[in-house]
Amino acid sequence: MRRISFLRITYIIVFCAASAIVTTAQTFTTLLNFDGKDGAQPALMALIQGSDGKLYGTTVYGGTHGGGTVFTIAP
Repeated sequence: MRRISFLRITYIIVFCAASAIVTTAQTFTTLLNFDGKDGAQPALMALIQGSDGKLYGTTVYGGTHGGGTVFTIAP
């Protein structure tokens, strides 16, 4: 069994430390708070990208008749 040299361990530690410093945290921005008129409860859906490049989604409730809405977001 070969022993890992002290120099190799030092390189690994320095690499891990440098990688941790460069990594940045993601921040999230609220784009819209659905108020019922424009939809409600979009939490259980996924956004789908259309052929026009926009992102589309649906809400479960809200809108004109309370049956939900389809909305779009430009990336």
